[in-house]
Amino acid sequence: MPSEGTALAALMTAMSPEDGADEQVDWEAMRRAWGVDFPRDYIAFMSTYGSGGIAAALEVLTPEASTQPQGGPGFGSMAGETVIMRELWESEGGPDGVDVGPDHVLAWGVSCGADVLGWLTVGDDPSKWPVIVWERQASPHWKIYECGMTEFLRRLFIKGFEECPLSDASLWGKRTPRFLHWREEQRLRESGVDPYTGEPDPYFGRDFS
Repeated sequence: MPSEGTALAALMTAMSPEDGADEQVDWEAMRRAWGVDFPRDYIAFMSTYGSGGIAAALEVLTPEASTQPQGGPGFGSMAGETVIMRELWESEGGPDGVDVGPDHVLAWGVSCGADVLGWLTVGDDPSKWPVIVWERQASPHWKIYECGMTEFLRRLFIKGFEECPLSDASLWGKRTPRFLHWREEQRLRESGVDPYTGEPDPYFGRDFS
């Protein structure tokens, strides 16, 4: 796998960090909560981009120093999506040939196609953990990619896999996708602007109750 610096630099040539922000993560608290260290490329990503959305098609989850979802099922949170990923593993079984339990998956992203992206946490070096994807529209659902999180994103943007690894192909071959930190995304939505088009949000202020 590329080093964390090389992988991040390569990703930055495709996806500008202009709208990113340092997430200011307490990584020691993260280690205590989850019982593992985290991949160095993910740590570097969080200090450069932070958590947020990529072209309204994929959400990179905010690191949480808790393994328990807060307030409900926790969709869209690291804790919640990890629970979902582990429940899927428990009910379906994992990928063929992988002889570990569901506690060896940890989520870092979720797609607009309801795919869950994470790491297969095997081995002592987190930076060598492969990316694992539960792809909703695929059969079998589980796919393993022998690369880190930042390299996975870069390959997604340049069609660097044999086929699209996600159910939705919005980012497949999208060479310059826009990343928006979640705070900026929230600010734009609250001002009535679609964060990714810059146009007025047609649903802003409408009551759907």
